[in-house]
Order: sequence, then structure tokens, then C-alpha cells
Amino acid sequence: MNNDKCAVIIVAAGSGKRMGSGIDKQFINIGGMSVIERSVKKFAMCEFIDNIVVVSSKENITHCRKTFDGFRPNCGFSIILGGKERQNSVYNGLKELDDKCEYVMIHDGARPFVDHETIKRVFDEVLESGACVPAVPVKDTIKRADREGFAAETLKRDELWAVQTPQAFRYDVIKKAYDNMRENEFITDDASAAELSGVKVKIVMGSYNNIKITTPEDLPFVKAIAEKDNETLKINTKKAAFLNEKSGPVQKRRKLDIYTDGACSGNPGKGGYGAVLIYNGKRREISAGYELTTNNRMELLSVIESLSMLKEPCDVDLYSDSKYVVDAVSKGWMKKWEKNGWMRTKTEKALNSDLWIRLSELLKKHNVNFIWVKGHADNVENERCDELARNAITCQKLFKDEGYGC
Repeated sequence: MNNDKCAVIIVAAGSGKRMGSGIDKQFINIGGMSVIERSVKKFAMCEFIDNIVVVSSKENITHCRKTFDGFRPNCGFSIILGGKERQNSVYNGLKELDDKCEYVMIHDGARPFVDHETIKRVFDEVLESGACVPAVPVKDTIKRADREGFAAETLKRDELWAVQTPQAFRYDVIKKAYDNMRENEFITDDASAAELSGVKVKIVMGSYNNIKITTPEDLPFVKAIAEKDNETLKINTKKAAFLNEKSGPVQKRRKLDIYTDGACSGNPGKGGYGAVLIYNGKRREISAGYELTTNNRMELLSVIESLSMLKEPCDVDLYSDSKYVVDAVSKGWMKKWEKNGWMRTKTEKALNSDLWIRLSELLKKHNVNFIWVKGHADNVENERCDELARNAITCQKLFKDEGYGC
């Protein structure tokens, strides 16, 4: 069984216009914790969740990353950009996961009161049926109206269920369903996408407390739920958020951009790295060359050396054309290697573990958003880093890569 047995995508890219509060609903504080923090922590506490992907909007992604600054769950964790509609955001999340992921849950970030029992029921069922949703029997009488607004039919209440999240599927099943959706198709939940592909979706019992926060009228009710929920999460409501319990009060960090690149002649062979650091319009360039190394080691070293230049904790957008580096961090592979004693499998050591160890320590200090850029695609700063790296290879003084071959 692979490590990523079950991942969860938490969708938090909506605008929450119906709240009318001036702040998007996922950041509303309820009982000492924001909505999105509470949702994420519920899944971080589940031992069967191996990876958490939070999908945020373009307007809120910086706020979201700051909210989770210092968060170190015992599983993979990443925050990515969503799309125009909810289904676009879910699809982005599915594409972020590794193809080896076996099962995936998809959860609305605005449902912060999902309990462990519901999540576990969903997990157990998806292992059996491959597709399932939590739901509760409706309590009200439901009528279908005609176009003029008259009651046309009274539906059988014992056949009606109010569907909730997390909805769970075999990864390959739901990924294929989204792959096959036409652009003009609009769905309101993920089970609908599966059903359009002919997949039968099983219903399991949800919880009446697992409501979706949508309008201001929801707040008095959810505040009452939060008091009991805090006991489960053991929240000290005097603290601003659980994410800062270990790291202390949040301090304003400097925000900068870093571009990195590595190069190698021969691979293995002579190598070099280059990096450009930009802060408040000012820039600094660093580079160095090595006698014998690999391209991946230079890509890693360019990140490590540039972050090592920072004397205080910073918020960093780091741009690299190395999928090896970006995916290892953003998809949680590095965390898994570290958790397993820097072993990639039970018998295979993670390559370049000496550098990954150094990078892991730096990421505990800095909040780094890794962004992949396509190499040699007219990105001025990336091209400059490539030039620095290749020039470093030709220097007379080349360093010895002590970790290469170890």
C-alpha cells in the first residue's frame, strides 16, 4: 500500500458574499478559531489522512498562507490556488495530488464542525464502495414548485437526504469524472460529477451539526456548536488560533521574492547554482560552482543558500524551474521522507538527504511558498539564475560538494 492512501482537498476559494461581513467566511473567528483553521485541524487529527490540500482564492491565498504559518501536521500539507467556480477549484486540487494517491476526500472549508466519527464513517465506506457521501434525513416537508411558484408536488420525505461533505472517492474514479466534464456542465457537489460518469454513490449517515456556514443567520447557531467542539479540539479560546500555540505571537515578517536555478555539465559533473533575492525593489545575486555534483543537488543548494541569507523569519515566494524541488515540498514528499528517517521506501534511502535535512530546518524558520516556473520560457529572473549557475561552473575556484556520493 502506498503512503498516500487517503488525501483530503479542503475547498476554501469561495467569496462568501452572502455573509455580508466584510471578511470572507473562512476567516471568521468562531469560538477562538477561524472557520478554515477549524476545518483543517479536524482532518489533521485523523490518523488515516496522509495529505491535506487547501484550495484558496487568488484574493485570499496570502492571508491563508499566513494563517497557517508554523502549522506542522503529521502529514503532507499544501495551499494552492483555486479556480473560477468550486468545480474548477476541486479539479485544481485533484491535479495537485500524486497519481499514486488511492482515495481522496473533498470537503467544504465552510463546514468546520464535521466530527471525527463522520469522517471515519466516510473513510470506512469509501474503502468498500469506492464512492460515498455523508448525509442526514431531511426534517421538513419538501415541495417541488412549478414555474409560476405554485406547489406542484410533495416529495416523499423518507426518500430525501441533505448531502454534506467530506465526499470520498477512489482517486482515479473522481479524477476521471472531472477530466471528462464538459466546460458548460455545472455541478454543486462532487458526487454529481461521479454520477455523470455512471458511478454509484453510497450514502452514509452524517451529522446535523455538520452545517455549511453561508449566511449571517448561521452564526448564532454555530457559536453554540463551537463551545462543544472546542472541548474536542482542546482549544484555549483566549488564544487567537491553534496554529500559533507553538510558535507564539505572530510577528510581521518581511516579504520577498527569490528565484533559484541549478546547472550541471555532465550530470554528474561540474555544477553550479544561481539565485536572485528581491526585497522592496532591491536585489542581491549569489552563485557558486562545484567540482563534481548533480543537477538536482544544485537545484536544491540554490534554494538552501538563498534562504540561508535571510537573518530573520520571512515570508518568501520562491520560484524554481525544478519539479524535483517544488513537488517534493508542495506535495509533502519531503515530510514523508523525514518522518520515515529520510527513507524513500522501506529499503531505499531518499537521495540527497543531507540537503533535504538542511532545507527542512530552514522551512521551520521561514514561510516559503514554492512556485514552479517553466525553464527557458522568457522569465527574466529565471534566465538570470540560469546564467549565474552556468557562469559559476566556469570559475577557476570550484568547491567540493562534500555530500555528493554519500
